[in-house]
Amino acid sequence: MSATPAIAAAPPATVQVDWEQTTVTSRTTLTTHLWTAPPLRRESPIHDKAFDALRELRVDLARFLPWFTHPRVAVPELTPPTDTQTSWNFELLDPFVEDFVAAAEGRPVVANFATIPTWMFVTAEPVEVSEDLDENHWNYEQGSELRDPTCTEVADYFYRLASWYIAGGFTDELGNWHESGHRYRFAYWEVLCEPDIGHRIPPELYTELYDAIVTRLAPLDPDMKFIGLSLSHVHHQPEYFWHFLDPANHADGVPVDAISYHFYAQPEIVNPFGAEGNAPSAHWRDIFFAQADAFLDQVRFIDSIRQRLTPGTATFINELGTYPADVMNPAPDIPDTYWDLSASVQTYLWAKLVELGIDLVGIAEFMDYPGMIPGVSLIDWETGAPNTRYHALALLLRHFDMGDALATTTTGAYGFPDPRIHAQAFVCASGLRKLLVVNKTADTVTVAVPDLDGRGELEQLGVSTVDGEVPIEAGTVMLDAYTIAVISY
Repeated sequence: MSATPAIAAAPPATVQVDWEQTTVTSRTTLTTHLWTAPPLRRESPIHDKAFDALRELRVDLARFLPWFTHPRVAVPELTPPTDTQTSWNFELLDPFVEDFVAAAEGRPVVANFATIPTWMFVTAEPVEVSEDLDENHWNYEQGSELRDPTCTEVADYFYRLASWYIAGGFTDELGNWHESGHRYRFAYWEVLCEPDIGHRIPPELYTELYDAIVTRLAPLDPDMKFIGLSLSHVHHQPEYFWHFLDPANHADGVPVDAISYHFYAQPEIVNPFGAEGNAPSAHWRDIFFAQADAFLDQVRFIDSIRQRLTPGTATFINELGTYPADVMNPAPDIPDTYWDLSASVQTYLWAKLVELGIDLVGIAEFMDYPGMIPGVSLIDWETGAPNTRYHALALLLRHFDMGDALATTTTGAYGFPDPRIHAQAFVCASGLRKLLVVNKTADTVTVAVPDLDGRGELEQLGVSTVDGEVPIEAGTVMLDAYTIAVISY
């Protein structure tokens, strides 16, 4: 019997940087978003720690999103008005808004009060809503035909909701004044969230809704801008972009300041509520990065549409993350290495999206929990403590900012970039030179950076190094599985 031939050790991954040649200057805001998750209520034991963690990120344009799965919080007019009364009630929603705005500490924020009351749609039966504030109502968004096809009823609803937070209150359908005392300012108002799923609103109707809502809300704050589309990750249908971005399809004077869409890498999911039948975690790495690269091609295509039709419109990819296989499992089995893998994927995508000139990247999402897509959370749902995905976001926020110039960076041999790592050099606005390196594998990788000669410092996140600074030795660094590293020199 012949012996199995020895497998030669892989050579170091080599990074080359031309610091004198820069390609683009970053214009990308890096941020996150928070939805009205039950564990973030004020009576929750993790409330204070969670909002402290949000505050410590110090991000601009954090996005606030009351989500349809919990309509008693997200929909302040839960039933239609009658001849004698209305159902307006902000008692459950206000604390979330107040705590979110307080955590922003005066930095600009984005509002997305996304949910249209389902009673505004034609449905066979009224949609029942449980009194249990913790219950998920995945079936709340029903119907695809508005009972008022002119969109006026929907626009009036959002005008009153926005007035509650911007203008101190509003007059309801019966002529009664509701005083709030709020005088918040939102840098952007995003119109709906993921309209392509749920109600499955087609591009033509969405554009009509957008125009009607923006026309009503714009006078409330002349400085407030508007974001359209907010498409899900399910499938980025080109017609949404072709139709919505065409100025000919909008009413005169209606601005399209920005568009948004989402991306979540996910394994092959057979059973979202349990582990049985799904792709094993050993397969996730290859799937995630393949999907990430495919998404980047979608971004290039979508941006070509934007540049052709409305080049002045910004692009926000304001939900970016990954799913584990049992995405909706109330008792999820998420391996520890998933969080490191997810952090490396989000960091790789951020670096590529900065290179592509995307205006905003939002790492999704600040808080989730078992049964509610826990794999996208940035904090632990039991303790409120930041996890690896949070630390990876914080690492980028500490080291990089808009105005940083990207220097020409290559890996491996000419024409054959090293697939184990992603590297991008930055000449920061502060004058410092920094090199971001992402280990895209489950193995330790030796990275050689010839021009370091021991001058730099390394800050990294990974499986065995949560955070901390270590000196560079002889122009090489050892990066643990899925490590994210920033070399400053």
